[in-house]
This record gives sequence, structure tokens and C-alpha cells, in this order.
Amino acid sequence: MSYLTHLECAVCGKRLNADVPQNNHCGDGGLLFARYDLARASRESARDKIRNGPASLWRYAPLLPVQRSQDAVTLGEGWTPMLRAPRLAAVLGLSELRVKDEGRNPSGTFKDRGAAVALTRYRELGVKTVALNSSGNAAGSWALYAARAGIACVNILPTDAQPASRAQCAMAGARTYLVEDWHLSGKIVAQACAKNGWFNVCTLLEPYRTEGKKTIGLEIAEQYGWKLPDVVFYPMGGGLGAIAIYKAFAEIMELGWVSGSLLRLFITQYEGCAPVVKAFNEGKEQCEPWGKLEVPPGGLKSPNPPGGRAVLKLLRDTGGKAIAVSTQGALAAVAEIAQREGIFSCPESATALAGLQQALAEGSITSNERILIINTGSGLKSIPVLSEARLPTIRSSADLAV
Repeated sequence: MSYLTHLECAVCGKRLNADVPQNNHCGDGGLLFARYDLARASRESARDKIRNGPASLWRYAPLLPVQRSQDAVTLGEGWTPMLRAPRLAAVLGLSELRVKDEGRNPSGTFKDRGAAVALTRYRELGVKTVALNSSGNAAGSWALYAARAGIACVNILPTDAQPASRAQCAMAGARTYLVEDWHLSGKIVAQACAKNGWFNVCTLLEPYRTEGKKTIGLEIAEQYGWKLPDVVFYPMGGGLGAIAIYKAFAEIMELGWVSGSLLRLFITQYEGCAPVVKAFNEGKEQCEPWGKLEVPPGGLKSPNPPGGRAVLKLLRDTGGKAIAVSTQGALAAVAEIAQREGIFSCPESATALAGLQQALAEGSITSNERILIINTGSGLKSIPVLSEARLPTIRSSADLAV
């Protein structure tokens, strides 16, 4: 059973029917959010039921928009581990550091959360074909989950999309196309959807991807014993993940499941595509479109992030910061977290660790704060970007280094 009641523009409060597929057409730039009867959920002790739920994101079904979670489009996504990182914390001089490892999801990234919940809901609403643009990971995830749902999927990817994502799309049978000018990808999807009657599921153009990704925030709270850490580091592309996580925090605070102030949000981007960092440093309320992209293949390729305005507000409301990281800094951080903690992160996720190192160096955070890094994807998705390890060939045990 879901406590879903309606859809609502987060800026003007306009209400929309949640029983039909709805795209976000808010002229004031507001985001289209799913809303719930939280008062009823509180009265009926929904939190007490969660602990007996499945070890997946579907443990939070009452706070998701799906009417029949028993019929969910699922591959076992969510309920990823919250790993302590004591050796890395010691090197950085931190009292506590944890990593939420989203690379454990079925396709290798946190994108599975949004795909699972949204496609479950859209199957309930009778959608036949979905279309989106993606730098790679979301396309792979939506292709696989659409196959699971029996829904057709059309993907637009950049020409440098990672082989792993291309393979996931192709093997799942999604109609997948490459575009050279990435700035045109969203427009291409919108035009194709209008022409062909497909449903546009690009970032923040519909409400239910947000609901899937907000389960990261619900898990953070539950895995911390229904408390919140002090600081979260999140690698940002379009901004949906950060927005979704804080939507979860707002809902559980209203429910009374956690108390206190919101944790500070730090987002990281590559120096070669850092529109939010630039806007934050210039004191602006929204981003200007980024020009030439100089980032490695993979995520964080959002020159005009649709969630930029909302994330900038979150940064300022929580006392956080936006940090730009070099490609080499991110690649070094991949090796650092792997060698210290055995966590194999993709480069875009490793920008969070590199950003944490910068924040410590400049005094933006203190050593006694409880820090959480969101590792959004597995390094297995990014093998071509990572330097090939040069390993010695041996003929006998005598050749082994001591």
C-alpha cells in the first residue's frame, strides 16, 4: 500500500493527478514531486513495519508511489551497505568516515533505484515506451529494467559513452543511438517523444525517478539508527540524486522519524564541467550553461544541470559547498579508496573523495564531524578510463618480489 496522494510543483504548489503519466511543465522552473499522506503514515506507524521489509529499496514501499509493490519491476536493487572506512579516516585525520556503496546495485550504479520505481509506476499507468538521454549509466539501467518490465526503451548517448553502458543497452534490446553534440540530446528526446507518443523520462522531467533515488536518503537514516551524519559528499551531474536524498530527509523529519538539523551537503564536479561550482562561487541562484566539456567518459556530464537551481539552494540552506576536482585527482582517489578500503569506485564517484580531501585542506569541514561519501557506481563500469595495471609476468616462485 502506498500513501501517495498527488503530484505537486515544489515552487508554486500546483497539484496534478498522480493516476496518469505526467511530465514536468512547470513554467516557474519548479520540480514536480510526488506527495504523500504523511500524517496518516505517522499514525499507522509505517516506520515500525519497515524493519521487517525486504532487504531492498522496496522495504520503503509505503513512501513510494507504487500501488502494488508485490508486482514491482525489481532486480534486487537498494539496501546497499554503509561501509565504515577506518583506514582512510585515519589517513585523513577524521574521527568517522563511511561510504554508501551504490556500486552493489544490479547494473553497477545507483541509477537502478530510479529505474526500478519509475518503471514499476509507469507500467501501472500503462506507458508502453520510455525515452531518455544519458551519459551512460542511466541508459544501461533503464534498458535492463525496461526489459524486465516489458516496456520499450529508447536511449540517446554521447559518442564516448562507456562500453559497459553501451553493452547493457544493446544486450537488453533498447533502441540506442549516439549523438556527437551532447548539448542537443535533451532536445532530440523531447522532439522524438512529441512525435512518436513516447514518454519522456529525462532527468527531472517526470516525478518518479526522484522517488526511487530518495530511497538512498531513507537507507542513510535507517542505517545510521534513524539519525543523520553531519556531512555528505555527493558527485553531481544533473542533480537529481542530491535533490531526492534531501526530499527523503524532509519527509522523514515531517514524520518525526529523525530530528535535528539537516546534514551539510557538499557536491563535487569535474573541473571540465562544473556549472554548479561556478554558480556557487559567484553567488548565483542558477547555473549558466557550460561550454566545452572536458571530462572523461562516464557520468557528471551535465552542462546545464536541470537540478542546478534546487541544488544551489540546498548547498546554501545546509551550509555546504560545491567543489571542482581535476580528472587526475579523481583517478588518484579511485586508487586511494581501493588501496585503503578495498572499495572499487568509478572515477566520477571518486570525485567525492577528492573533494573531501580539498575540503579538509581548506578547513571547510572539521575532523570530528561524521562524514558520509556516496559512491554512486562501481569501477567495473569504467575500466577503459582507468589506467591499465602493469603487472609482471613470472616463470616460478623465485621471480616473486619479497
